[in-house]
Amino acid sequence: MALLSGRIEEAETSLKAAERAWPAAPDGAEPYEPSVGRPASAFANVPASIAIEHAYLAEFRGDAEGMAMSASQVLDGLAEDEWMLASLAQERLDVAEWLRGRLPAAEQGMARRIAGFRAAGEATLAAWSAHYLGLVQRAQGRLDAAQRTYQEALEITAPPGRPMLPAAGGAFVGLAEVAYQRGQLDAAQRHLSESLTPCRQLTYTQSLATGLATLAWIRQAQGDLAEALEVMGEAERAAPSQAVTSLLNPVPADGVRLRLAQGEIAAAARWARQRGLGDEDEPNYPREHEYLVLARVLLAQERPGPALALLGRMLAAATAQGRTGSLIEIQALQALALAAVGDEDAAVNALARSLALACPQGYVRVFADEGPPMAVLLSRLIAAQKAEQPASRDVSLGCLAQLTRACGGHDGQQAAGRGAGTAVPGLAEQLTAREREILVLLAAGTSNPRIAEELVISLDTVKKHVSHLLAKLGAANRTEAVTRARQLSLIP
Repeated sequence: MALLSGRIEEAETSLKAAERAWPAAPDGAEPYEPSVGRPASAFANVPASIAIEHAYLAEFRGDAEGMAMSASQVLDGLAEDEWMLASLAQERLDVAEWLRGRLPAAEQGMARRIAGFRAAGEATLAAWSAHYLGLVQRAQGRLDAAQRTYQEALEITAPPGRPMLPAAGGAFVGLAEVAYQRGQLDAAQRHLSESLTPCRQLTYTQSLATGLATLAWIRQAQGDLAEALEVMGEAERAAPSQAVTSLLNPVPADGVRLRLAQGEIAAAARWARQRGLGDEDEPNYPREHEYLVLARVLLAQERPGPALALLGRMLAAATAQGRTGSLIEIQALQALALAAVGDEDAAVNALARSLALACPQGYVRVFADEGPPMAVLLSRLIAAQKAEQPASRDVSLGCLAQLTRACGGHDGQQAAGRGAGTAVPGLAEQLTAREREILVLLAAGTSNPRIAEELVISLDTVKKHVSHLLAKLGAANRTEAVTRARQLSLIP
């Protein structure tokens, strides 16, 4: 129960107690005979049950090798009739393949587990195997396949005319995530609405937390920023411990990414430091989600060089393992980083490569959620296509039009201001979001060194922004800039 609710430290304590107690059992004790029979019991063989729990602990920590070792110990010590324990151990081996990034092997094994559990009438276990399979298929960039898998899980857990099983909640959340990624916000909301009741019946809290996090991103996409933060806070409270690896528990990193999208750069940078993330690390796949957030932090800090280096290592690993879902997101961020260093041709090429993988499966939000900088890049890619440049040939106009609409504009002009919002009359050149942040700090009398510390950027970068700010406002100094900004209602 502790494992299912993500309290892995508590689970480990109980597991150690079980290991101590088992050898101390009296020799003459009557052997345990499960009421469901030995084949269907997860407790028919206590040492094997203990090893299974060790495999789960290793899984939650992202330790694929530890998982495989514990699961293999289970299989080595089972009697021929202990089918349930053997099936659970085999599933742990399949999940270990996923954590290693060996997606085809994981997919094949998980499909076998679903068939086996369905044949045995184990609907809930079949649904959880489908949950894992959907995650693997999304890692492969195959949204169509993941959607079919989640639909199959619903057929198992919510058949017509019969009570819905709680495990249906995970299937609804999976469908919502796919719909959200495709920009189908209304459909995603419907699935999430259906997911909440069954998810709240589960001891396993990850499905509820993931569903709430998806709802938070829907609110962000709809422009309700305060509601987005409130819902994300609820998701974080429902999520398992942060000790659970981000591949299985992406909600904490998602919360940081949402706040970063709303301009909380310093808080996001602190989180990255607390998690021990460094731009010179070699990220492993189970922690990839966190490192993608780190790359966004580096871009927000105007450090595209370290971001590019980090993303390059991540791209090489994802390419070697055929993780198309990762390649789409990594190359989208590479495009933003290349644009930030001024290499526009390379940026457009990187975005085109990402879109060539993403468009056939209908990906939208992985691009749109990056906000105005991505909208600017999309407008440049559209210009490249009009000019018949080779890099853009593999991206359909329909896909580009859909993405442009999702980014909130048709020409990217407003987007060029990094979220500057509605154009302010009286300004020939609009302020960027960063310049507005600095303007507020100037109005508060904040010194340049303090601004650099507050925004986690260099002092030279602050001076550059202040210089641009003064020029755009037609001001000779900070005091004039603040006065002019108040006249234009840029600040109170």
